[in-house]
Parts: sequence; structure tokens; C-alpha cells
Amino acid sequence: MRERKWIDCPVCGSKNSMRKQRGLTEQFRPAGYPPVPDLTGLDGQFCTKCGDGFWSKASERKIAHHLAKHKAEYDSKRVVAADLSSVQETAERLRVSPQGVHKMMKTGRLRSVFVAGKRLPIRADVLKKAKQRGRATV
Repeated sequence: MRERKWIDCPVCGSKNSMRKQRGLTEQFRPAGYPPVPDLTGLDGQFCTKCGDGFWSKASERKIAHHLAKHKAEYDSKRVVAADLSSVQETAERLRVSPQGVHKMMKTGRLRSVFVAGKRLPIRADVLKKAKQRGRATV
């Protein structure tokens, strides 16, 4: 699906002010975590008047992936093994495939940590997600 090409700024209303920018670098500071190292190679459409704008879908995916990985690496140092769930158990509890669980962890929709090179979901987040979906028990 193609992205919408903005001409007029939807935020400030300036006419003919939106410009596509490529090769941007941004630093993110997620709450409760140390800053993420500069993320390069981003692109999007931004207003020349107010500076507000939109990341492209590819950049949004890249940002989500890097933020989820950064948080998982940091949480690996402070989450104990008893607080973890297996991918299979999580898949059964959420009624999704194991691949779906991995995708949720990769995109940041399900908190996870790295243990011995593998990514495992955090049990409290799994239970919270199951409760939101109305699937508290398996």
C-alpha cells in the first residue's frame, strides 16, 4: 500500500509546506530506559513551517523494532527468570501462533527479554495482554 503524499500541513494548515526528507537521524528516549543510540536512515514527510510531520511506514517499523530490542536488552539485566514465560505457553494463552508471539515481541507489542541469545516474553505482560483480550485462562 502506498503512503499518502501530503502537500498541505495537516497540523498547522500551511499550504504547500510538506516536504519528503530522507536519511534522517533521530535519538529516542523511552521513559524508564536509557536513551537509544542514534537511529539513522529514517525518512518521512515534514512541514517546513511548524516542523511537525510523519515517519514513513518503513521508518515506523524500524523505530518500533529498535525500541523493542533496546528495551529487551535493558530489561534482561533486571528481570528474573521466574518472571518469564515460554513462547509456546504464551502462544497458547493468547491463542496465536508461536510466530505471532515472535512478531509481537519484535514489534514491541509484547515486552520481552534476551536470555542466552533467545527472546522470551515477560509473564506479567502476557497475562495483561490475555486479560485485555478476554482470555485470562487457557
